Amino acid sequence: MKNLLGVAILAFALSLCNLGDRLKDLGKAQNGNQSTNQNSNQSNANTSAETEEPPVDSNTAAPAGTVSGGMLNDKAVSLPRPAYPPAAKAAGASGTVIVQVIVDETGKVTSATAVSGHPLLRQAAVQAAYQARFKPTMLSGKPVKVSGTISYNFIRD
Repeated sequence: MKNLLGVAILAFALSLCNLGDRLKDLGKAQNGNQSTNQNSNQSNANTSAETEEPPVDSNTAAPAGTVSGGMLNDKAVSLPRPAYPPAAKAAGASGTVIVQVIVDETGKVTSATAVSGHPLLRQAAVQAAYQARFKPTMLSGKPVKVSGTISYNFIRD
């Protein structure tokens, strides 16, 4: 029970960190749009592409063009277990590894980065995350990219 609470707190803290980064990116984008609008001699090609995107919800930590899916373990169609690295076993490493992922419109993981967990376990978790598959997420009848996390628990035998 303590591990589950710890994972939930970690996931919440991670989403807050990502939210702060996302808000910084939005501020930079808005400043860029203002300077583009002030200079009438510049092309509007970049700003027109930005205005075609749906409005950004400031409560999401997902990159532009994606929706935030939170913890994705229960949403996986296939979630392979990671191999327990022999070096990690020998060192007595165990615990939870959280992997930040981007899932494309077809349900395939296109980006995976371990954001927490024992260093000897992270690569195995990332490799397993790339093998995970998800049902495509639909928004207004169209498949969309999803940003979220996958949690892997490594328990020594």
